[in-house]
Amino acid sequence: MQPHWQVLEKGEDDESTVWGLQSITLHTAVSEAGSPWPGEWPPCLPAADARLAHANECFGEPLIHAQGIALYQIKSPLGEDWIAQCAFTEEGRLQYLTFVKMHEWKPLNGEGENPQTADTLPSPKLSEIGLSAAGTLAPANGWYEALLPAGHPMQPFYAKSEVRLVYRGQGELFPKLGVMPADDEDLVQWAWIRGT
Repeated sequence: MQPHWQVLEKGEDDESTVWGLQSITLHTAVSEAGSPWPGEWPPCLPAADARLAHANECFGEPLIHAQGIALYQIKSPLGEDWIAQCAFTEEGRLQYLTFVKMHEWKPLNGEGENPQTADTLPSPKLSEIGLSAAGTLAPANGWYEALLPAGHPMQPFYAKSEVRLVYRGQGELFPKLGVMPADDEDLVQWAWIRGT
């Protein structure tokens, strides 16, 4: 099992930073990216023997299926939106299954305010707000849209998903989207849409 973490609250150092689980990946025996999951797989998804038809039986029709990746919108036991992402080999066998958290994070301290998002920070002129790179801080208070390059296999999904829209206070860190492969997270750019 391979967990991926997201910063919930940036601290002064690593020990005071609050992290939350963003996704979990389970690898099969044919995956070259990680060790096989030793636990039990669902009967409808027989690990490395699973094909697209098995994933469809487990999760329903995919939101998108392109270049060996199928994405499914599913509900957690608490009714939250998650994405089940299945990646297949060229021969069509399941390499790994990733569950990506799609709903909004809630601060663990119960307060909605991050000290970095205080309204006392000066706001830049709207003409100065361009695209912001993944992993950077928001240049102004407002709503932002995540953009992926045209041609990326997950771009059609994110172009229609509400998860691409986030509100960030000035100085607040942009979230990770859960783009796969994980290295492609660096391709995300955040476009300012409007203020509060």
